[in-house]
Amino acid sequence: MQVLVVNPPEQALPEGTADLIRSIGWEITSATSYGTAVDVVGNGSIDAVIMTAPDQVAAKGGEDREFHTLLRVLDARRMAGVVITDDPRPNVPRAHSLIDTVDRQVSLAELRGRLTVIERYHGLVKRLEQELNNMQRLGKRLNEHFREVDQEMRLAARLQRHFLPDVTKPIGNVQFATVYRPASWVSGDMFDVFRVDEDRTGFYIADVVGHGMAASLLTMFIKRAIMPKRVNGGDVTVLTPSDTMKTLNDMLVDQSLADCQFVTACYGLLNHRTLTLQYARGGHPYPILITAQGAVSDLKSPGGLLGVFKDEKFPTFETQLHPGDKLLLYTDGVELALPKSNPKSAEIMPLHPVLQPIATQPIQVIMTHIESLLDDETGSVDLRDDVTIVGLEILGY
Repeated sequence: MQVLVVNPPEQALPEGTADLIRSIGWEITSATSYGTAVDVVGNGSIDAVIMTAPDQVAAKGGEDREFHTLLRVLDARRMAGVVITDDPRPNVPRAHSLIDTVDRQVSLAELRGRLTVIERYHGLVKRLEQELNNMQRLGKRLNEHFREVDQEMRLAARLQRHFLPDVTKPIGNVQFATVYRPASWVSGDMFDVFRVDEDRTGFYIADVVGHGMAASLLTMFIKRAIMPKRVNGGDVTVLTPSDTMKTLNDMLVDQSLADCQFVTACYGLLNHRTLTLQYARGGHPYPILITAQGAVSDLKSPGGLLGVFKDEKFPTFETQLHPGDKLLLYTDGVELALPKSNPKSAEIMPLHPVLQPIATQPIQVIMTHIESLLDDETGSVDLRDDVTIVGLEILGY
């Protein structure tokens, strides 16, 4: 160990201190003033300090200030030391300091004991400092890694949103509107709205079990796997919702996805000319029909989960729509996020009571109202699940 001995001429160390230090095996660096000692400590080569304190009565103001400056430097560097003083009480360092004080009449045997304690704990302190430095470096690397992950997730979120359709303008005589809120950066929900031919528009909503990056990757597969029509040479055949859902299910099953990954979905095909709606669903919440008069009801139909069993059946059902009618497709995360009539109850709040008071409003107003409820609900900033709604309104024939 390298020890700094601070021994101003007016305050001599006890006789034999230097020989004692050398007998322990320490190397000595000397300083004859506190100001010089501050500079030596600043060089970073000192492991411990032994010094005398200035006389509290005869000490000059400058010398006393330099002494306390040295104490502060030693504390800041977490350096151990011994202060030899006539009166230890005024010089007792603040709490958690590694500086010990002893009376000037201390025996060499006791001083050896104090120095032995410093030597014993010096290695431990150095190892702790090294571990702390390692943790700081690790923390810095982790922060850099998290920043990179954050940037990548932001990019993934933007890319996923670019795959979503723009429904701000009507498609023929139908106005679509949507709500889309991922639980994290990216969503396990996917929806799309697209023209199939001059008379028909297809639309769907799908929900991958779970949320986050793994679920979002599967939504990209779903978007590519949805087949609204089949082209054979020059012949184009518009598929029924049943056939579209069956094709999607078989493709998911063929992937043999790990961790029991499955999907729920609902697909609709609307004829703009006749206003007939064909739809099929697989394990998804029932579509909600809102008539022009404000009646709210489910369009119930059977259909199991997608991606579980090969050759699963998803029957096509048909209903007649009229001007002013509205239709909502939604994921189950919506009901989890809506406020409950009894906050202490674990029961999920159904969507119907929320829709009933505003059932006669335009589809955009309904969507805005639902979004305001999501904003007002406690915890909506940290959603438990992805929230997605696709709505449409028949504007006329």
